[in-house]
Amino acid sequence: MKIMNNNKKDNIMKYKKVLVVAATVGVFFSAGLGIKSMAEGFWNGHSHVQAINNDIDTLSDRIHAKTDIINQLNADLSIARTNVQDNTAQLSKLTGRLIQVNQEKTLITNNNNALNNQLKGKDNELQAKEQEIQAKIQEIQDKIQEGNNKVAAKQNELNSANQTIETLKAQVLDLQTKLSISDAALNDVKQAHQKADQVVQETATSEQTPQISNSSQNQAWEAKVYEAQARVSYNGKNYLAKWYASTQDIPGNGGPWEEYQEIN
Repeated sequence: MKIMNNNKKDNIMKYKKVLVVAATVGVFFSAGLGIKSMAEGFWNGHSHVQAINNDIDTLSDRIHAKTDIINQLNADLSIARTNVQDNTAQLSKLTGRLIQVNQEKTLITNNNNALNNQLKGKDNELQAKEQEIQAKIQEIQDKIQEGNNKVAAKQNELNSANQTIETLKAQVLDLQTKLSISDAALNDVKQAHQKADQVVQETATSEQTPQISNSSQNQAWEAKVYEAQARVSYNGKNYLAKWYASTQDIPGNGGPWEEYQEIN
């Protein structure tokens, strides 16, 4: 629309130029007394053309404004159509969902009716079970009474046994007193034995010296299994396996490996 309006303006300007040129030629080629009247007529026509141009410009501006309004209305209409389509689609989905919910409601109602029928049947079974339970309760109460009578009899036997136990406790207490005297003497012997063992151990530790060997065939230690009496070198030192050594047993960390010195 803007391009068409610009073309109209260009045509109008060209028309104006043609009129001006035509008027100028008429002025130069006119003669006699008619020159003045022709000039006045020319200027009067020019005024009319100027007014027409002004009206055309005003109309063009109005057309532009109307065009902008129409474009905005078209855009709003497009948005409204899109919203209507979206609402229609959403309404269709909701309608489908409503149908599904009604179907589920019908199914739930049917299931509920079936459950109510089952519940009635279970109530009848429950009443029968309650009667059976009451009979069992009465039977159990009779058994309890019978058991209480037996318990009373056993209690009498227990009282007699308790008297016997009290007599035995007195005898045990007497024996414990005698045993305490023996335990005190035994503890003295144990303490003397522990002191002797400690002295022997300290003496053996102070006199212990590394083993010495003249073997020069030791291989570098590897993380593998070694049999007893195996000899290896590790970190510049020689070690002897006192017993079986696993891959986790590292020389120098204690365990089966014992350091020794080579004799050259």
